Amino acid sequence: MEQEIKNAIGFNSPELVIESFPKPEPEPKPTVTVYDFGRLLTENEPSVKKK
Repeated sequence: MEQEIKNAIGFNSPELVIESFPKPEPEPKPTVTVYDFGRLLTENEPSVKKK
């Protein structure tokens, strides 16, 4: 019975191949960069009155 369970799961099967290393995931592209952030702040923050 134990052998039947192992066969049902797929143990002792040559079809199973273990990957030697994981595939690298592509890095997500940011929608707002650090350089855009400063520009967005100056465009959208209320003007500060100097005394």
